[in-house]
Amino acid sequence: MPSRRQERVGKRVMQELVDALRTMKNVELGFTTITRCEVSPDLRHAKVFVSVFGDDAVRERTLDALKRNASRLKGMIGRPLGTKVVPSLHFEFDDTIEQTDKMSRLIRDARATDVNQEPLTPEELAALSKSASSGKYDSDGGFVDVDADAFEQARQDVREELFGDDDEDDGDDADWQPINLDDLPEE
Repeated sequence: MPSRRQERVGKRVMQELVDALRTMKNVELGFTTITRCEVSPDLRHAKVFVSVFGDDAVRERTLDALKRNASRLKGMIGRPLGTKVVPSLHFEFDDTIEQTDKMSRLIRDARATDVNQEPLTPEELAALSKSASSGKYDSDGGFVDVDADAFEQARQDVREELFGDDDEDDGDDADWQPINLDDLPEE
């Protein structure tokens, strides 16, 4: 757990890096977003996570350009940062946005194949998301190889794991209510 000081310095590093990147005229930098910054306890190192819009080649080229220009960027943020020690910058790719998009597609595709079933509970969604990290997508971003029988079996397995194996209605799950995702407010 980072200290408050680490968090403050991390936020300042992010702010100053955004300003520094705006002034750089490097054509190798793609559309880059700084997503977070983790600063070491001694404030000498900062791990900067970036998200880059584009294909893998653009991402690699941008990450390489950031790594090559890390000392230049450190010099650009040093004075405005106002700390005794300016952290060394270590850039890493952050794939959180891609993982979130992947999960959204999986949920959308699962709902499309399961229109006649009751909605999934949050526990079922969480359990399915853990097993969904190895999905395959076609060039349009659609899920490939959706087997409805395998999906239904996985759904039943998750239900059994979460609620036990009782198919009879004995009233012990009377307080359980499924969540309809269409009723949730859009963000």
